[in-house]
Order: sequence, then structure tokens, then C-alpha cells
Amino acid sequence: MSLEEIARLSDVFSGIIQKVPEMEPLLSSLRRYCMNDSSFDETDFKRVIDGVLQRAPNLARLRINLPFQVVGRQCQTATLLLATTFECIALRGLQNEVTMEETMDVEYKRLETLVLDHVTDTSIINICHNPRDLQNTIYVFSSLRNLTLSIKRQEVRASRQTAFAQQLWFLLRKATQLESLCVVGWNVKRDITTRRHRHSVSFSEWNMRCLPYDSEPWLALNHLKFLELKRLDIDPRSLLALIEENSASLKEIYLNEVYIKVSGASELSNTPLWIGHPDLQRSQESCWVAESLREMDGLNLEILRVTGLGYDDFDPDTHTAYPNYDLVDPSGYNISFDQRFVEAVFHKEDVVLPPSSPIFEVPTLPGIAGLPFNASAALAIPFTELDRAHAPYIPAFDDHVQKIVTDTELAPLQGHTTPVLYDAVTFQQDHNTTSQFKGCLDGYFYNHNEQALRELQRIIEIADKGMDLISAEIDRTHAAEVNPEDGTLVIP
Repeated sequence: MSLEEIARLSDVFSGIIQKVPEMEPLLSSLRRYCMNDSSFDETDFKRVIDGVLQRAPNLARLRINLPFQVVGRQCQTATLLLATTFECIALRGLQNEVTMEETMDVEYKRLETLVLDHVTDTSIINICHNPRDLQNTIYVFSSLRNLTLSIKRQEVRASRQTAFAQQLWFLLRKATQLESLCVVGWNVKRDITTRRHRHSVSFSEWNMRCLPYDSEPWLALNHLKFLELKRLDIDPRSLLALIEENSASLKEIYLNEVYIKVSGASELSNTPLWIGHPDLQRSQESCWVAESLREMDGLNLEILRVTGLGYDDFDPDTHTAYPNYDLVDPSGYNISFDQRFVEAVFHKEDVVLPPSSPIFEVPTLPGIAGLPFNASAALAIPFTELDRAHAPYIPAFDDHVQKIVTDTELAPLQGHTTPVLYDAVTFQQDHNTTSQFKGCLDGYFYNHNEQALRELQRIIEIADKGMDLISAEIDRTHAAEVNPEDGTLVIP
């Protein structure tokens, strides 16, 4: 925001305060953060960032928290800040206001870890349309090993959506050394008890709220080991294409509140599913994610953890044979949907254990042969770390220890298990290779945003009260009557 714009807004706010004094706390908070005489424009921003980067030659990790626009028309401020920051990084050591004696013998490290919050599809498109900004961005991405990207969608037009998909993955594929990728979407936390969500919007806007994927198998990220998708909607075929094209290197996948797009009645029997139905043969046109991952050539996952998987309906078909998709546990044990998905990916077939059956088959796992089990006998099975990753229902234990499965331990094998063995959130508390950089860049200094969130909530509450007062004043004005004697306005 320029100084001229700030001056104009200050005049406007002064007029508002005179009419609505209750808005004073809100406007004071806004002035405290961005609306005062000490605010700087893009020139000052570039000078400050240049100075910091020039004096930090060992800086290899960076977090950029862009402005988050909630209402109003699309603003170019975030694009300007992002492009300017990338320019400062790309030109670090080449031009600065520091004397040559201070920098001539300094070797600047390349950026290896980047956390980019609240980047919009509009910013990505605009940067890629500017040759200079595109060159700087490619330079920044080319050395990255860890990237955490928080995306906000706002482009509704189909042509802009297509452009965003192409340009986003064009930039990501320039990070040829990338090992860890975390993409955070735009969704707020949803109700995990239903695992179904429906946007009351047009189809174009519903389609916009989706993480796109531009498939180019010959440009795979050959070093990508760790992938996390969080709080976003995605087409199931795009999800499978993303995993398949990087299957040679992928070792860990985390899906946290990921909802696959379902067009509802228009897809009829070809509705995409996370798991599928054990009593139904999948057609060639339909997409079952777990089965596709299990049969995917070259995919050799060591860790798969999921939390809050669900379906993003557009036009749900209530007359289908499976109105709840595959959310109901067919075994009757009411096992978590997330647990069943992980098991379906790693096992060749679903194992449904009748409660009255004294004998069942232990599913074949990597390094463990399928063995019959009798409820009256005990079975000694050696486990390793690899087994633990591939056996989502087996309780944790110490390495190189023989685990004795007895009658009392049939319940974990038949039903529920420890969440850490399938749940992404629980597992990442002790092992996080993707989104850890969002909370802490260096492992020592953690972000504490609680105070900022409380302040934001306070501002919103005051803004709501102010808008209510303005609305009430408008209503009173509309209800006013003119005094026929003197012509004055009488407000009730």
C-alpha cells in the first residue's frame, strides 16, 4: 500500500470515527500494524530485505508470510511482495548498498528450505507472465530441497484455472533437487464425523476449489521422497497421477483432511472412491484410490499415514445403491475409515474377521508369511521397523523383540488399533519430514501465533459490532420521517 493510499484511508477512517465512535478500537489496531506515517512502500521494502539478505550469507531457510486477502477485489500487494523478495534472493551478492569491502569475499548460500504462506493462484499467474519475475523465481526454486506451500484459490475463469495448473507445476518441477513437498490448501477444518462436504456454489467455482495437476511424466521430481497434502480438495485421478509420476523416489505420503472431488449423479456407477466395495467389481472407468496405489508399478512406500479423508460432493446422488460411498465399515467392527484405507493400500485384499470365528488368516506383509492362527494357541512373529510401517494394525513394540500374540490380543488384529499406525497427525508428532518447517525453520525457534490470532479475533469482533451499528443507523435513517411543520428529519 502506497503512502498516498494510506493518507486517503486515514481521512476516510477519521470521518467514520466521527460518525461511529465505537469503531475507534478497530481502526487503532489497523493503524498499529499497517496504517501510519512509518509505513513503507515497495521501494523501502526492497531496501530492507536487501539489507537483511546481504548481511546473512549463510541464510538457507526462509519463510514468507504473504498478506491474506479476505474480502474485496483481487489485490496485487501480495504479488508485489513475493516478486520483490524473490528478486532480492536471486540478486543477493550482486547488487546491494553494502560496501564492496564487506561482500567481495563472501560466498552466499543458496536457498534450500522455503515456506511460502498464502500465495494465490493470481500471484503465480502474474509472476509467470513477467519474464524478469519468472527468471528470479526459477532461480529460487532450482536449489530447494524442502518446500511448504500454502495456496489460496480465487481465479474462477476456466482459462485462468488452466494457466494456474500449468504454471504452478512448471515452477515446482524447476525444483529438481526437491526432497520434501507439503501443499496446504484453502479449506477450514471440516466435520470428520460425516467426511462429506458440499459447496453451495456454481460448478466453475466448485471446480476451482481443487488442487490441479499438470501431468508431464518426463519431468518427474526424481528426488522427491516425502509428500504431504493438507486441507485441500483434489481430483482422484490427479492425485494418482501425482504419486505415480514420482513413484520411483517417493517413500512417505501423508494425506491430512484431503477430500476427493465427486460430481455426484453425473458419474453414476463410476463414482471415484477412496477404498471401494469388497462385494463390487470395479469398472475400468471408475477410480478406487487404495486399489490403484496398491497395484501401482514402482511405488514402494515405507510410510503412509492419513487423517480425515472424505468426499467433496457437487451434486450427490441419494438414489444410488451406496449413498454413503464406502464410508461404512463392511466388517461390522466400525473401524476408522482412515485405518481401513491404509490397510487397503498395503494388503492384497480386505480381511473381514467374523466375531465367532476361532481361526483367521494373518494377512501377508513384507517380511512376514501368511500364517494360520488358532485362538487357543500363541504365535511368535519377529518384527522390524519396516514391518511396523507396513502393518497398520499391529501394536508398537521394541525392535528385535518376539511379539507373542495371545487370545487377549485378538481385538487389535480384528478391529481398532493404535492411531499412530495409520493417523497422520498422531504420527507426525514424533516423525515429521514435510510440514515441520511451517512451525519451525531451524528446530530451535518455534512460531507462536496465538497472540496474533487472539488479536485478529478481537479485531473481527469489533468489526462485527461496528458493522451492526452502521446497519442499525442505516435502518433508522430509512425509517425516518419528515416533520411537515418545519421540514426537519425525525429519526425514531
